[in-house]
Amino acid sequence: MSDLVAAMAALTGSDAEPEVLGTHDDVVVVRVGDVVAKAHALGTDAGPLTERMRIAGSLPGVMLPPIAPSPVRVGDRLVTVWPHGTPVSQADPDAAPWEESAALLARLHATPCDGPVSTAPDRILRAVHELPPDAPGADVVLRAFATLPPLDLPGRALIHGDYHLGQLVHRGEWLLIDVDDLGVGAPAWDLARPAALFAAGILPGDLWTRFLDAYLSAGGTGLPGEPWAVLDVPARAFVVQMAARAIVMRTEAQDALVEACDRIVSTHEHMAHG
Repeated sequence: MSDLVAAMAALTGSDAEPEVLGTHDDVVVVRVGDVVAKAHALGTDAGPLTERMRIAGSLPGVMLPPIAPSPVRVGDRLVTVWPHGTPVSQADPDAAPWEESAALLARLHATPCDGPVSTAPDRILRAVHELPPDAPGADVVLRAFATLPPLDLPGRALIHGDYHLGQLVHRGEWLLIDVDDLGVGAPAWDLARPAALFAAGILPGDLWTRFLDAYLSAGGTGLPGEPWAVLDVPARAFVVQMAARAIVMRTEAQDALVEACDRIVSTHEHMAHG
């Protein structure tokens, strides 16, 4: 790890002491002064990643642009370099940029794009496949997963693919970060995680309403008609994903998410696709 961090720091052009901001799965993020370097997951394809970086750079005021236009290979990893921004504070959910992030998503979804396909559904499938079947609560999560139809939602918009408040930074203005799942897909994937948190009783109703109203007021195109007619399946899918991750990582939200999966089973088990 130390060799990778040193090599990433060298790409930033800064003499500041590197600070590891996070490691998740096999992704490593390092801050050096006012620059952030990210080592992407093993096996990441350079072609689609480069295209995603190009798209981010073409969306001023929506996405944080990269410093370098393409990834650099460091050993067996692809590393990208970005300006540092201030993340959303976790201390006060009411003060989080719900309206700003919703407006950014509305602008993103209105952007014409013929880029790579978003890999949003892959995250859900991966979380389920990585869930130990004998872990406490896993049986309920797997039964909830079995109620889901195929996750090939229709849609040809540009979507973030992994939206949550941790994907925002402030650098003069709020901007979306993280291009790993950026691409063409159904806008519902960007809206379904907060919907799932609301449905699970984790996100307060007033915050969900603020987010939803701001998206619609900004001209968001991802919810024609009644919102839950569009969000039901992807929101259930995100409940399953978050519950699976919570069990593996033993987070505080585990019980609430497993209970939400139990409600999904009670309501939808007759729809199980096997």
